[in-house]
Amino acid sequence: MVSRWPAAAIATATVLLTLFAVAVPARAQEDFVQTVYASIEHSIRLEFEGMLVQLMREGAARSPAGIVKTTEFLKLVAYNKAALFATCAAETENNQPQRSNRVPSAMNIVLTTCVEIKLSEMNKFTKFVDYAGLFFPDRIARCGEQARLTERERVLPPYQFLQLVQPKLYDFASYNKCLMTSE
Repeated sequence: MVSRWPAAAIATATVLLTLFAVAVPARAQEDFVQTVYASIEHSIRLEFEGMLVQLMREGAARSPAGIVKTTEFLKLVAYNKAALFATCAAETENNQPQRSNRVPSAMNIVLTTCVEIKLSEMNKFTKFVDYAGLFFPDRIARCGEQARLTERERVLPPYQFLQLVQPKLYDFASYNKCLMTSE
């Protein structure tokens, strides 16, 4: 359900990471996360709209309620995907030695590894949440609250085009572990 990260977003982040040549203090890191997040909005929007087109093509086989539920889920995925990429970019920038040569984002193994790991956890979540919904529906809300990143939600509000009723960002590794673990 979640596609590979668009090359355009990584290219945009390459430019931004090049602009920030020193390690970023806490407030500046928050600003950096917000800058990266804002810079990838167009890429996230294009990807989200592509997923909506695909959903509408397949929509004839779904109920209207199913289409609405899937659309809301896609919004949540798009929001979380943008936030995890921006967070990985900031973590990578913050952990970069001050005197090291700048590595373009697309070739930055630390950044690409961070994004791949977090996207992998998000992909697992899309499968685990369906499974848990069938066998352990009571875990979904409890685990979601435990894995919620409320501070990050404050720093990275959802893009306007997503129009999320309840915007939530998650630590998907924690969410997955909770979903698959008995109390």
